[in-house]
Amino acid sequence: MDVSSLSLDGISAQSLAQTQQSIGMGVMRKALDIQASEGAQLVKMMDTAAGLGTTINTQA
Repeated sequence: MDVSSLSLDGISAQSLAQTQQSIGMGVMRKALDIQASEGAQLVKMMDTAAGLGTTINTQA
């Protein structure tokens, strides 16, 4: 590879693109972690309220 033909602007743009991609992946992973945590909390809440709403009190 002939490094004399590489420009500093091209290298900087590539480095910036890689950095932005890394940050984007980090944000995506964090969002997936939050969704997984919220899903686990929802399942736990549903297990806790298993009997809630299964019977109707007809005597008023």
